[in-house]
Amino acid sequence: MPARGRASSRTQMDVDSADVIDTGAIRKTILNRLHGRTLLPELIGLDTPFEAVFSLLNRTVVSAEGNTALLIGPRGSGKSSIVQKSLDVLERTHSSSSQPSGAPSYYVVRLNGFIHTNDKIALRDIARQLLIKQDLEDILIGSFSDAFTYILNLMRTSGDQSSMPPVLFVLEEFDLLAQHPKQSLLYTLFDIAQSQQTPIAVLGVTARIDVMDLLEKRVKSRFSHRQIHVCNAKTLDDFISIARVALSIHSSDQQQQQQIPKAFVDTFNSKVEDILSSESVLSYISEVFDIGKDARQILRTFVVAVSKISNSQPYIDMAHVKPAIARERESAKMLILSSISLLDLCLIISMKSLVQSGNSKYNFEMVYNEYKTFMSRHMIAASGGGAMKVYKKPVALKAFETLVELEIVRPIITSAVLSEAGSGASGRNDLLAGSSQGVRAPKEYRMVQLMLEPGQVLDLVSQRLDVPVVIRRWAQQ
Repeated sequence: MPARGRASSRTQMDVDSADVIDTGAIRKTILNRLHGRTLLPELIGLDTPFEAVFSLLNRTVVSAEGNTALLIGPRGSGKSSIVQKSLDVLERTHSSSSQPSGAPSYYVVRLNGFIHTNDKIALRDIARQLLIKQDLEDILIGSFSDAFTYILNLMRTSGDQSSMPPVLFVLEEFDLLAQHPKQSLLYTLFDIAQSQQTPIAVLGVTARIDVMDLLEKRVKSRFSHRQIHVCNAKTLDDFISIARVALSIHSSDQQQQQQIPKAFVDTFNSKVEDILSSESVLSYISEVFDIGKDARQILRTFVVAVSKISNSQPYIDMAHVKPAIARERESAKMLILSSISLLDLCLIISMKSLVQSGNSKYNFEMVYNEYKTFMSRHMIAASGGGAMKVYKKPVALKAFETLVELEIVRPIITSAVLSEAGSGASGRNDLLAGSSQGVRAPKEYRMVQLMLEPGQVLDLVSQRLDVPVVIRRWAQQ
């Protein structure tokens, strides 16, 4: 009885302290980390690439060096976080220094291949970020190199070279910028950085490891070939630490919010540690680490639980984490297939049977023949509404095309077929896109492949209540 009294008093103390604390600010701070709006207080396992990026940018600002480099790594590995932290440290380091005219000591220009789809759009945004207010419509008529040189000359406060402040270019989705015609943007930036006439640093950020193959020969000749590689978390402990850093309250948070008592912070962080060390969460984190090592997927799992933080519930609750894990574990394909018809399901089971028989590829005729053979052996007389019938071939073909449209079934397209059909067929996922038998073959005979594993087919059958027993046994064979 005394222990129960202590537990209840502690709970009441936590709730009372939460009334004083701004839990809304804590919730907003953690959600910003989970959504990637703000940096994590600590970058786990990224010290080496961070030091390389910061050193490169800092030398441009301090020594007026011209530098070029590529930051390469898979998506979700922390490339953008490295760049942002480097720029934040640069800003704190050089915040007090400025030019005599009051201009900043350096400029930062950000370009993105998704947004700046051609050189003219990129040039306008460069001028905007460099605070150039002059109308550039007449300048944009000429070449990109002349227009960019004109912009740089506008930034000079006097005729000497020392008056030009350094400019740091961060090129996100560098591989998309490399697909611009003639690659004028990249050539101009690399050429200016190499000539040392203007202190600029060009840092390309990309997820493509073969990005150098996209560059033209003249662009490669101006590039320093400096590549900084970023890897995903190397150990499971580092992967868990990323989630721990994102979900915990840190000393920097306490400095921003002076009203957070140390006892509340310790309890909050302790509950975070309990959640991360629980068996169900550890199992899920291990799955994500083994499959893709994408930290963003882990952080996304805790968004709902963090959004529930309030004065009445000041801590992250495991009851909100478990449903989120269950949703993340659901396959997108399985969600799509949950509403397909029984005929569609029978065709999927027919393809599974063909795969188990040793057929890696098959066409509609083979699938329908497998379906018809099974159904003819297990016809059930109509009684009590539980009848099963063999659908005619046109109806089954329509259901088969539905599976193709859902991308559950993919046509097998070879290079020979692509050259015969033209480049427009490469992105199509219909039976008209052709197959290994040629684009002129009837669509019933074009080879396809099922994009489901046998275990997924069994899960699909077990989740549905309207599947007859005979079909269930067929799927389990």
